[in-house]
Amino acid sequence: MSSLQCGKLAENRHVMNYAFLKDIIGSPWQIDVQTLNGLLPILRGMVNGLNVEKGTEPSNHLPYALSASSREVVSMSQLETLTTEDGSDPSPKFIHVLPIRSVLTKHDQDCGPVGTRTLASRLSLADSNDNIIGHILVVESGGGQAIAVAELTEAMQRCTKPMVVWIDGVAASAAYYISSYAREIIASRDMDLVGCIGTMLVWEGRKSISEENKDGEIQVTIYADGSEQKNAEYDAAINEFNFLPAKERMLNPLNAKFQSDVLYNRQSATEEQLMGRTFFASEVVGTLIDSIGNFDSAVERILALASFKTDTPKENNQTIINTTTMVKQFLHLNQVLNVPSLEGSEEGVFLNQEQLESINQGLEANQQLASERHSAFQERDTANTALATLQQQVTDAQATAGAAYEHFNAIDPSVATAQTPEAKAQAIRTLLAAKPAAPPVQSIGKVEEILADDADWDTINSLAHNKQVDSNS
Repeated sequence: MSSLQCGKLAENRHVMNYAFLKDIIGSPWQIDVQTLNGLLPILRGMVNGLNVEKGTEPSNHLPYALSASSREVVSMSQLETLTTEDGSDPSPKFIHVLPIRSVLTKHDQDCGPVGTRTLASRLSLADSNDNIIGHILVVESGGGQAIAVAELTEAMQRCTKPMVVWIDGVAASAAYYISSYAREIIASRDMDLVGCIGTMLVWEGRKSISEENKDGEIQVTIYADGSEQKNAEYDAAINEFNFLPAKERMLNPLNAKFQSDVLYNRQSATEEQLMGRTFFASEVVGTLIDSIGNFDSAVERILALASFKTDTPKENNQTIINTTTMVKQFLHLNQVLNVPSLEGSEEGVFLNQEQLESINQGLEANQQLASERHSAFQERDTANTALATLQQQVTDAQATAGAAYEHFNAIDPSVATAQTPEAKAQAIRTLLAAKPAAPPVQSIGKVEEILADDADWDTINSLAHNKQVDSNS
């Protein structure tokens, strides 16, 4: 899947797409690595003057309506003509199909694909249409900007019609984040890529005081007094390779909300599945997704969730109800009920009192586990913050110690080459031992002269040692 489905590139034109680049460069991303690696060369080309001509939205990105009874496809503009002036509920009914493809950005892309703000507007408009009974979001995306998610998920939460996501190959990172808000998630194949729940950031730039280039020029960055915290995360990463500020102040809060929202929407998700790995759909049935099936299975689920009934064939004026295995299966519900598969009819699934009690007990246990897991995540986040603070303190202490060592290292090469504090102290002792001792030089001030006539000779001669000297002489 291409990262940006762009139109043809303009030749010999060096007009930079400022609005698009400003929107995405330096932005936190919730994106899988394959999509990001396909996107970066295009961005670099645009920075260097490559212009992407304005393109039309690809046809497979356009929303449409699917007849609930005949499966006839009509455009959304055609659907608008079916609405009656008095606001009644005309027949037939339709399912709104909204494709979500390519790299997800908040604003529309110059090369064709629209942003999540436009997608949200389309979704809200369709949900307000009385002809629409539900929505199928066809997702084929490796993710995109972190700030693009809320535009669409907030609109999804305001919808009053049932919503199902059908994954058309990949729903990773921000695309899965969005998908988690749907009522159900169906993958198209066992090998569809799902998950990649994580947040990242890519920065490029020159140091605040750069090396000279080939023309002898340098680049400097100067901040006004009182702006010491401006771009602190970027400067620490580029100048010092210190990534903690960017993690603590930007990435970690975004990622904690990502994990928390997914866990709230998909309570069966495991801790391993929230740590950034991408999975095959077959590995996450019952947790990150509900089932695997073709597009028709997504249509059937919307019809069931919307309680849309087609004409039921009758025989001798009696309704024929066939009990069959449901296409849609609920892994954990089956386990709670201890049945290999659920069976039902067009009227639904019927459970006895014992089965209902089993489900209720399972839900109570699950709520307790979810609460405990949420508390564990909070404790982990608190511990990670404390660890990051301690790591920063260690880094600061090492820097202080390194600065102190420089003063000792300047004494002599033998001190500089010593590897440990003990070895440096021994080197200094060796240097001192090799030199004769010398009294400290200091000013002792003016010494008063003592005149002989002023001496108390009687007292001096009466001293014991002076008497001893006199007796021996």
